[in-house]
Amino acid sequence: MITGSLLNAFRNAARGRRYLVGATAVQPLRLSAREITDWLEVHPLPLPRLIVDEVMFALDEVALAEDEDGE
Repeated sequence: MITGSLLNAFRNAARGRRYLVGATAVQPLRLSAREITDWLEVHPLPLPRLIVDEVMFALDEVALAEDEDGE
């Protein structure tokens, strides 16, 4: 249940991800605490924020690395 909650929170927080738009490319930016906070304010998790942030930022690194490998 905790794993599913964390994955769901990441998926939804990532929907608020910001992008850097250049003349030739669009680059996703790393998740910030703001995107995570926006989700957690409406859908709190039963975990300390420090742990939630660590998991979210680790998942974000994996997601961004997969995006780079896929291009």
